[in-house]
Amino acid sequence: MTTPGQAPVASVAEAAERSHFALRRAVVDVAMGLLHAGVLSHSGHADLSARVGPGTVLIATLNRTRDLVPDDLAVVRLDGSVAEGDPGGMSPDVVAMHTEVYRARPQAGAVIHTHSPHLLAFALAGRPLPVRYEPLPRLGQAEEVPVASSATAVIELIKARPGTQAVLLGGHGVLAFGPDTETAVSLLVALEEAAEAELRTAVLGRLSAPPGTLHIWGMAAGERCAMVAGYPGARGDDHVDANSPAGPAGAAAANGTGQRPAPVG
Repeated sequence: MTTPGQAPVASVAEAAERSHFALRRAVVDVAMGLLHAGVLSHSGHADLSARVGPGTVLIATLNRTRDLVPDDLAVVRLDGSVAEGDPGGMSPDVVAMHTEVYRARPQAGAVIHTHSPHLLAFALAGRPLPVRYEPLPRLGQAEEVPVASSATAVIELIKARPGTQAVLLGGHGVLAFGPDTETAVSLLVALEEAAEAELRTAVLGRLSAPPGTLHIWGMAAGERCAMVAGYPGARGDDHVDANSPAGPAGAAAANGTGQRPAPVG
């Protein structure tokens, strides 16, 4: 017997179950969205989580994002203990990284960790990602994305930088978070686009250097190429003979002093 206006207990339980499944489905949709956007590493690795309530989160149990299904998500308390399901092969350090973000940022509703290739390049180089790409401030990232020197330094950095919604993990990829799954995935995609654009811009900046010869060394093959910029038809002393030794040693030997001759004109 229920009082007027009170929903039957069964209905409340069913509604909660439907809401819980919808959230599981949303996390899986996030994984598929990242996969289809082409922002994941070749392995498709990603750790995904979403807040269920004040003290619990849903967290993905698979490293192979393309195989993720709703049943692969476990419910984990913010102290790291498992409330429901099986975290599978997910390491305690990864679980802690997610739960600590929620503890440090009560407004966070979703957390994503990936090895996105262009963001990984910045992480490996220990270089913060500039925020020059227009979508980033709209998605809550109005300042440069900092780099944490280690996994243990991530949370301290998040606490020290309340304006950031993402952190590059030195040698390990990126961690991004937002108020909900949709915003978090949009931010991650925009961050990877920004990282790719920054790397391409750096190449264009070198190509627009002052007139002269831009020497490009093929790191894999040890080959040397020369590009004459700004001097149509000019080859002169800056021309590299195809038969000359490749690499910096060859350039020094060809010059004698090891210095590139100044262009004429």
